[in-house]
Amino acid sequence: MGTARNKRIQYGWAKYGWLLDFDYGTADYIHRISAAIFVLLTFISMFYEVFRNIRNDTSKLAWFIFGRSGYQLFTFITTLILIITGALIWICNEFDMGAVGFALLIHEYISYIALASVIWHIYKKCHALIWPKKKAIEEKVRL
Repeated sequence: MGTARNKRIQYGWAKYGWLLDFDYGTADYIHRISAAIFVLLTFISMFYEVFRNIRNDTSKLAWFIFGRSGYQLFTFITTLILIITGALIWICNEFDMGAVGFALLIHEYISYIALASVIWHIYKKCHALIWPKKKAIEEKVRL
């Protein structure tokens, strides 16, 4: 028999518990460590972007996380939403279940949207998922 908090954690993790063989302690530890790294990299990127704006540096950084382009702005917004909802889940976990439930819902769905956007970005920009056309293959055979 566990406490009410332990049962909440068990029910919340029941969907994806099989990924770590239902070892909730390890899953929680991995999530918190990866979230800390995620937040740290986010703030480093934000400070670097502010520093670039102060210096009036307009050079394009092709592989930078945040920027002025559409997808980089989308990444910035989803990152901030994930950080804010994660902080709400962490802070309100003991006393405000309404806020935790709302934050969990937003956190989960924003994660799905971010995953779909990464797949779209790979497909649209990097052409990693596009199959070669038969015509291009036939031209190579003729050469």
